[in-house]
Order: sequence, then C-alpha cells, then structure tokens
Amino acid sequence: MNIVNLLTDLANSSKLKRIDDQPAYTGWVANLSQQFGAKKLGFHLEIMDPKTFSAPYHYHTEEEEMFYVIEGEAIVRRENKFQKVGPGDVIFYEVGPQSVHNMYNFTTRPFKFLAISINDPENDACFYPDSRKRTEGKDIVQDGTVVPYFKDEEAPNQYWPDWALRGEGFSILSELARPRSIPPLSSDLR
Repeated sequence: MNIVNLLTDLANSSKLKRIDDQPAYTGWVANLSQQFGAKKLGFHLEIMDPKTFSAPYHYHTEEEEMFYVIEGEAIVRRENKFQKVGPGDVIFYEVGPQSVHNMYNFTTRPFKFLAISINDPENDACFYPDSRKRTEGKDIVQDGTVVPYFKDEEAPNQYWPDWALRGEGFSILSELARPRSIPPLSSDLR
C-alpha cells in the first residue's frame, strides 16, 4: 500500500519537479502514479504558479480526466465558457470536442489540484483547437508537419477575454451553492 498526504508530504519535496518549458505554463508537478508504480491509472499533483495556464486548450478522444481542487482558485475555460473553481471542486472532462478545456490561475497565489485519468490509453489522440494541432502517436502535428508541443501556444491569453483573465464578471454557481459546512444527512439517506 502506498499513501501520501497531498497537503503535507509533498511540500518542499524532491518529488516535485519544476515545469518551466514555456513562461505561460509554469509550476510544479509530482507524478504520483509513477512514484506508486500504477499501471492503468494516471494521477499527479500539479501546482500552477500565479498568472499561468495549466496546459494548452485541448481535448482527448479516449482519455477522461478529473481534477480535484485542493487549494487556490482558477478559471476553467471549456468550450469557450468560463467558470471559477476553488477548493473542494471536482472538474470532470469526458472525451471529445465538447470537453475542450484548460485552466488559468488568475490569482497571486499558487493553485493546487490532483489530476486523475487513465494512464496512456493506446488509441488516444489529443487535439489543440487554438493552434490547430493534434497528436499522432507521440508526435504533435500541425498542418501535416511535426512541431514542438508549445508551437503557437506561447500567448494563450489571446484566446481569453480580459474579464476572465482578471477572474471577474462571473455568475458563479459553485460559489453560491457551496455550503459553508456539510449539512447533516436527511433521515431518508441514512
């Protein structure tokens, strides 16, 4: 059995690796599935730096993804709709273009989340609509040519409205509906 506490065990840990290949997408990641030797499940802790993006806007054909927000706030872009998320929120992305997504940490504090998905599905392809790229095997292809992962993704803020980048102007259902404490179970659920 492997156990790690996401709130304490990974703080200042050598398991955290710096992500800094592209200035718009910086932070830290701990590949927990690799650390635990998982074969079919992929899961990692990601900590996004302030004012950065999680990944280029994308969707998968075979890989479902789920994120659990541990700390901080961010804006989710999904199908060019924007939603603020915070601690305790669970975000699920099914496969296909209706689930195209990425996130932006609009705050001055780190944004920490646990990402869970299947581990390297054989037939998965990933599409990046903002840059018109897709995966073909292990390659990233744009207009028939193999290109670097971040090609035409250097300034993702160009695809976001200013108000979303500031974290303003939302009708935020999750904040309005989020309970301040967990209500007791009703008698019919016991």
